[in-house]
Amino acid sequence: MRYIATIFWGAILGQVVGFLIGALNSATYDPKLSLIISVIFAVVLCVLPLIMDANTPAEKPTQHQA
Repeated sequence: MRYIATIFWGAILGQVVGFLIGALNSATYDPKLSLIISVIFAVVLCVLPLIMDANTPAEKPTQHQA
């Protein structure tokens, strides 16, 4: 569920950023392009932590002698 919410809010915030960048650069606002870029960015941000966790070495259990 958190991935769906992340992609949803990423799409909304991407639309806002796309509109602002278009307005500041005097360019036309293309909602389709903004949506595609923002969803791709949100998916990468959802997958990146999983990839980073897979590459970390597992901790070796310590042996305690009594």
